[in-house]
Amino acid sequence: MKRKILSGYLVFEILPPFFFGLLAFTFVLLIARILKLVELVVTRGVPLLQIGKLFSLILPTFLELTVPMAFLLAILLGLGRLSSDQELLAMKGSGISPAQILWPIALFALGVAVTTLFLTTFARPAANFALKKELYNIAKSRVGTALKEKVFNDDFPKILIYTEEIIPPGNTAQGVLIVDKRDPVRQDVILGKVALITTDDETNTLGLRLFDGSIYETEKNRPGFSQTRFNIYDFKLDLDDLIGPVKRKEAGPKEMSLRHLIRTIREKRNQGTMVTPEIMEFHQRISFSFAPIVFCLLGVSLTLLPRSARANRSWGFMLCLFWLLTYYAFLSLGKALGDKGVLHPIPALWLPNFVVGGIAIHFFSKALRESPLAFQAKLETAVVWAGQCLDRLKRKG
Repeated sequence: MKRKILSGYLVFEILPPFFFGLLAFTFVLLIARILKLVELVVTRGVPLLQIGKLFSLILPTFLELTVPMAFLLAILLGLGRLSSDQELLAMKGSGISPAQILWPIALFALGVAVTTLFLTTFARPAANFALKKELYNIAKSRVGTALKEKVFNDDFPKILIYTEEIIPPGNTAQGVLIVDKRDPVRQDVILGKVALITTDDETNTLGLRLFDGSIYETEKNRPGFSQTRFNIYDFKLDLDDLIGPVKRKEAGPKEMSLRHLIRTIREKRNQGTMVTPEIMEFHQRISFSFAPIVFCLLGVSLTLLPRSARANRSWGFMLCLFWLLTYYAFLSLGKALGDKGVLHPIPALWLPNFVVGGIAIHFFSKALRESPLAFQAKLETAVVWAGQCLDRLKRKG
């Protein structure tokens, strides 16, 4: 009964900072994407419902990162509060061992690890693939209204389109100038007073039917230009030139389901082709799901180590950011070494778990022996001294 009470108390202590950290980290990472979504509403006229769908498809990619980050912050803030109030010291004095404190949080870490594994292996790949299709549909349906007034629109390669005025709802333009550089030996400048903008789903083209205008044609090996006047001229643009790469590109390793990824690895090995990107993606999904377990041991060990000064929330944030940066630095290093073939994908992608996990095991062994870290003690003393100096300066001011 006492064990259940202790377990519930420890878990409920880290739940509020966990949700706080999840919201904070996710919001910070999503800011740039949110601004891009707002731009789609303002400049492209994309409905808010469709923007909400895009947001939901982007979210799993960031949750994959922020769930383990929030868990480490929760442990450092939650148990840090218990440590600063001497509650952890009281638990140790009543005969509760560090292993008994670790056990309920480890169970919670297991649940977080399973959630991360689901995000990395199922939710994020499926969301990335659906996001690619949704962006293609938006680009295809809104390409006609994407032309901006009094601006050279260069969305299509080797083509510039200038419109003096676009008449609502966006399918008619006045004062149109088109510079066509698709032919390497010839350049056409097309002027039209009015243009009707249409899209054809069957031929996958964007059409501009220009009225009452002229075509000025120049060639590299011929001086001067030729002029042709027209009453009606149809100018066709292939939508694949603009958004085709999204449509034609096959699902990459990041968009593949786990079954598809394993099948691709097997097929490429049978064909004797390079399979490094797929193996890297596979082991990254699996190894990253173990990050919450590594963070659990690390966070508990850091809070159980003897301290020379009371920890506060700012100290918990500093520790969290330091170890997150350390983990992701080793992850980036491992990915770079794996991509270049210096390391096999398995040790390359598991490098941060091995390094940070080994450090966490060392810290936990010192916590079991009640042995403080010399570096941490000096750093805490320096932080306390800096805080006292700031207080003196404030009082003098």
